[in-house]
Amino acid sequence: MIHLTKKKEVREMIDVLTGLSSRHWLHMQIPEYAARATAAEPLALLLLRVKDFSLWQERLTPLAADSLLALAAEALQRAAPANSAAARWENDTFALLLPDCPVWRAEDVGEKLRDALQESVLPMVFEMQNLQLDLCYGAAASPPVELNSLTQEAERQLRRAEGGVFAQLLKADALAASDIQRDTAAAYIHLAEAYLAHGDPYLRRHGQMTAGYAQQVGRRLGMSELMLSELSLAAAFADIAMAEAAGAALAKPGCLTPGEFNRIKRHPVFAAELAASLGLPQGVIAAVRSHHERLDGSGYPDGLHGREIPLAASVLGACGAFAAMLLPRPYRPARKLYRARAEISEGAGRLWPAAVAREIVCL
Repeated sequence: MIHLTKKKEVREMIDVLTGLSSRHWLHMQIPEYAARATAAEPLALLLLRVKDFSLWQERLTPLAADSLLALAAEALQRAAPANSAAARWENDTFALLLPDCPVWRAEDVGEKLRDALQESVLPMVFEMQNLQLDLCYGAAASPPVELNSLTQEAERQLRRAEGGVFAQLLKADALAASDIQRDTAAAYIHLAEAYLAHGDPYLRRHGQMTAGYAQQVGRRLGMSELMLSELSLAAAFADIAMAEAAGAALAKPGCLTPGEFNRIKRHPVFAAELAASLGLPQGVIAAVRSHHERLDGSGYPDGLHGREIPLAASVLGACGAFAAMLLPRPYRPARKLYRARAEISEGAGRLWPAAVAREIVCL
């Protein structure tokens, strides 16, 4: 009987498909790791979810989908830090326990694991099946998070990284969902304002100001009504993505940590992914992805130069910068209007097209 019990315990400790430890095992390990954690050397929990796993299951046989998941788990385990403990958290989600690791460093680990997967041969395997391999992740650390809330906080951050809060709002707002059939732009902008109203009031005001300025500048530049509608949508989604990616970092009075800064810099990619997942026009997707690109190549996420940057993205980026200058932040007061105009003028031809900067200064 004792022998059988031990066999059962062993089975519960190992995930059969991936060979990783099980969630049950990880839950048992957390208190042991946490007992050695301190404020200077916290314990981080990093959750990594495979994107579009349900699509894998739809397109492939169960055996093929499971095989690809096992390959992803194997690659993650190879790339994970040596002192981490890896487990399969649930169907399409993996977990890493990271001792002596603040949350910003855990997020950097998540980004490095994403890069490691992209640099491996695995993406080629997935492309052969007309699929993509990518991860989203969320992290929490104890302390400062209470130990009994560590897993819930990591899961909450994972949902934020997936745009989960906004997706839930889309499902819950039945009125707006029906409006989408008639007027996609108006419905999504309504949802964006409702979403941002529950978060940082700065972002809601920033989105309203950016959209208003972009409309005026776009009209003066001769943009069509379709392009103007896409600009309004792009402004809304840029701030949704910022809210999801940055979290509490936007309200921080002091300097950002490297992890917080990197998370904020990822928001254009997240905005583009969210817009694409909802089937929005390519013009919206391109504008939100490139709105932090700059003519001299100093922008992100792709380091585009000059005419590589869509005009709508430049309008959105310059108007967003102008709105940000005029709003107070915890770490600085609002700029005077004349000073904000001067900063936009200084960036003409270097950061933004001269015509765009000129129209903003004339607002």
